[in-house]
Amino acid sequence: MRTQALFLTLAAVAAPVAAWDPFGHQTVGYLASKYFSESTTAHLTSLIGLSDQFDIGDAAAWADTVRDADGLPWSKNWHFINPRADNPATNTCKLEYPSDCPKGNCIIDAILNQTRAIMNPNLSASGRRNATMWVLHFFGDLHQPMHASGYKYGGNLVRPVCFGPMDQCNNGTSGDRVLSLHSIWDAAIPRKLRGLKAYETPEADKEAARLWAEDIYESQQAEGTEEEEEEECGSMGCVVDWATESNRLVCEHALSKGEQWVLTHDLSGYYFLENAKVVQRQVGKAGRRLAHWMNALADILDQLPPMTEATQGKGDGYATSDL
Repeated sequence: MRTQALFLTLAAVAAPVAAWDPFGHQTVGYLASKYFSESTTAHLTSLIGLSDQFDIGDAAAWADTVRDADGLPWSKNWHFINPRADNPATNTCKLEYPSDCPKGNCIIDAILNQTRAIMNPNLSASGRRNATMWVLHFFGDLHQPMHASGYKYGGNLVRPVCFGPMDQCNNGTSGDRVLSLHSIWDAAIPRKLRGLKAYETPEADKEAARLWAEDIYESQQAEGTEEEEEEECGSMGCVVDWATESNRLVCEHALSKGEQWVLTHDLSGYYFLENAKVVQRQVGKAGRRLAHWMNALADILDQLPPMTEATQGKGDGYATSDL
C-alpha cells in the first residue's frame, strides 16, 4: 500500500510555508528516478522543467547553490539538524524532536514544509519549483550522518583531518582547503569509493553519478530491498526516524574510535574501508526513500485540480516564519 493516506495529513494543512557534495546528491536523484512512477516523472518534469540541460541530478544538487549570501542564505539551516545532547566521547548520539529543531528551522521540518508547499495552489510556479528541488536535495542531506549530528557543528569543527599519508598531509590541508570530518563524509569517502579525484569536471561528475546510481539500483534489485518500510512511510514520524538513524551512525561509525583517533590517523585507509559501505548504504536508502515519498506525493497531486498560470498564486513560500 502506498503512503497516500499518510500524505493526506500533509495535504490537509497545505498552507504557505528548505550533504553530500553535488556528486552524491546527483546520485540520489538518478537512483530515485529509477523508482519513480510515470505520474511522478510527469509531475516533476512539469514542476521543475526537467530537460536534457537540467535533469533530475541537477535538480537534486540545486539547493547547495543558493544557501550562501548571494542566493537564499536563510535556507542554510534547512540542510541539517544539530541534536544538542550529542557527545560521541560518551557514545551519546541522541536526537530529540522537536526540541532539537528550534522554531522549526531544521531539515526535518524543511522536508515537511516544502512538501506541503508543492501542493499549495497559492504559491507561484517558481515557489513550487524551488520547493520540489529542496525536497529532492534534503533527502540526500538527511542520510548523510554528519548532517544529523550536533557534535561540533556536524563535524565541521573536527579538523584538521587527513585523507592520505600522514607525512604528506600538510597538517590536514588539501591545497588551501582545510579538511574536516564533515567534508570527509560529504565528499572524500564517496569520491574515493567511486574512483574519482577530489575535483573533476561537472560532466565527469554527472556521468559518474549516473553510473553509481545504476550500480546501486542493480544491487538493490539483486539483493531485494526493504520496500515495505518505505511504502508505509510518508509522515513526520518517518522523517524523524530517518534522521535518528543517521544520527546514530555518528556514534556507531563516524566517531566510533573517538575524535582524537580521527585527528591523528589517515582516514583514507582503514577508516575509509570501514565506512565506505555505510556511505553506499545511506545513498541507496536516500534514493529509494525519496522515490517512495515523491510517488506518494504524485498520487495526491493527481487528485488536485490542475494548477495553471491563472490558478497559481504569486507567493514564493520562502518566509522562514512559516517553518
